[in-house]
Amino acid sequence: MPSFVNRKLARCRRALPTVWKSGAVALLSLIAATTALAQDKDKQTSVFADGKFSFESDFSFAIVGTSNFELRAHSGDVDAYNLGSRNVLSYKAREGFLVRFGFELQRYNFGVPSDLALPSKLQAASLVIGTDLQLGDAWIIRLEVQPGYYGGSTKLRAGNFDAPFVVGASYFVSSDLQLVAGLSIDVERKYPVLPGIGFRYKYNADVVLDFILPTPRIEYTLNKSVLLYAGGDVQSNTYRVDSDFGTAHGLTKLNDAWVDYTQIRIGGGATWKISPEVTLELEAGVVPVQEFDFHRANIRTSGNDIPPYGGVVLRAAF
Repeated sequence: MPSFVNRKLARCRRALPTVWKSGAVALLSLIAATTALAQDKDKQTSVFADGKFSFESDFSFAIVGTSNFELRAHSGDVDAYNLGSRNVLSYKAREGFLVRFGFELQRYNFGVPSDLALPSKLQAASLVIGTDLQLGDAWIIRLEVQPGYYGGSTKLRAGNFDAPFVVGASYFVSSDLQLVAGLSIDVERKYPVLPGIGFRYKYNADVVLDFILPTPRIEYTLNKSVLLYAGGDVQSNTYRVDSDFGTAHGLTKLNDAWVDYTQIRIGGGATWKISPEVTLELEAGVVPVQEFDFHRANIRTSGNDIPPYGGVVLRAAF
């Protein structure tokens, strides 16, 4: 994107009222967690099918281009890449009742100038513990908690412990229309409790309007193996930086600070079904929103550019 366009867009973003911008970013980023139930949106109609055990696994990798950040008297260009993996085993304890257990790993690495008070990495290692409950033919309820360590380094400190909690409900109006609503709770987040809603509508045999966060999109089935899509992806989580992070940057109130990191992506991609159990997803686009919000220290900064990104996701379900 031409530099003069980036500069103009940056000025427009800075001109937005601070309260409105903060609220909008928080709503988009935090609503994503409320719809964890939607991660199984293609399988919910059969999630309670025959078979005691099922297993789902995914691995993701993405690179984000350079964006300029300003914090106090300093500024600099920051790029990023992230790695993620989620692995969950489900056990059907009885008819209509599923128990889920697994783990999730996430890591963001940032290329940050040494004089800019932003973390060079943020990572999480958490368990995934939850249940799915089917009520009648139309309702599925999910409860899920992810206790673990959310920090700015590999140190396993008690102060980095957090346990975000999600309750979600999915209602099948018909075989073509699904409604999803949820509630996310995280006491360390800027807004500890937030709701989320969404829907998925099968327009015809080839087109699906999937407006369920964190990945709202329009999907088009090209053939039995390839699906094309365009839409967004909301990445957000809360982490605690190290006890000497602020001191190292001359800003002591950032020592042990909790930071909400948000990344909103807009783009398109393709999903290739390698086999009935394995799919490969390739995606590219732009990142109009990147934000670090040290909310308890009242320090927040957003990227002034709209960098490109590219990513790949490998999924398996057995």
